[in-house]
Amino acid sequence: MSKSILINNGNLGRMGKTTIAYNIYKTSKEPFKYVTNDLENASIDLVENVKEDELFHFPNGTDIDMDFSGNIIFDFGGKPDDRLMVIAEAVDMIIVPLSYQSDSELELTVKNLNTLIEVNSNIILVINNTDTADAKRIRTALKFNPHFKKIKVLEINHSKYIRRLANDNQTVFEVAEANKGDATRLNKTIIPQFKELFSTLNITI
Repeated sequence: MSKSILINNGNLGRMGKTTIAYNIYKTSKEPFKYVTNDLENASIDLVENVKEDELFHFPNGTDIDMDFSGNIIFDFGGKPDDRLMVIAEAVDMIIVPLSYQSDSELELTVKNLNTLIEVNSNIILVINNTDTADAKRIRTALKFNPHFKKIKVLEINHSKYIRRLANDNQTVFEVAEANKGDATRLNKTIIPQFKELFSTLNITI
């Protein structure tokens, strides 16, 4: 069964959406089409690292003219896009990444969740590159919001490796394969957390 996934947190940038999208795209045994509305500000060089026939770039204001069969990742966000809610309603799953720096990101994320859940309740909030204490506070804050009881909350811990994934255009598994020391550290927390995300998405790696 094909899968369609939107990765978005409204107009918030630097939440880790492209890093998550790229790890799904590159790690999955099933091929994915990679659709983005922004190549210029992507944290990973998508033109160099996504297969040419699997990369689709549709800036805001253009029609999304493509074959919608098969598995698709929509890596959208960081700026306004008029097509967002149409995509959100149509996909199988929405991933909302939150890289917490202050309460302002959390407040904007809650607003974005409130908007998205109106059209699609299949949402995973990924508390991304955030320390354990802050992740616990976020979980507690969301627990008391009745709208979010059905939202799955996952974590990817704060780590120097998260930045390396974008800087080196690599997946977490490629970093681990390249160095035994890195593999030991990544297998303690980060790799199991990515595996939990993939399992929740029913993605075979």
